[in-house]
Amino acid sequence: MIKSKLKLLIVQREIDRGQKITYESLSTETGLSKTTLNRLAEGKTDRIDFLTLDKLCRYFGCSVGELLEYAPGES
Repeated sequence: MIKSKLKLLIVQREIDRGQKITYESLSTETGLSKTTLNRLAEGKTDRIDFLTLDKLCRYFGCSVGELLEYAPGES
């Protein structure tokens, strides 16, 4: 199973910036919908496109491996 680490990245960014990051503000800054961000953060999606990955990696300054995690044996 592939797991999203979006929530963790949001918390880390909040600590670095010293301010709360909402899905609304993240949506505004990345151009991604709040629904897409929420579904990804909550693990309620079964696919993600390259443009979404690119926008999130650019925003957080991270690699795909820092955004997603492979957890073998979990479903």
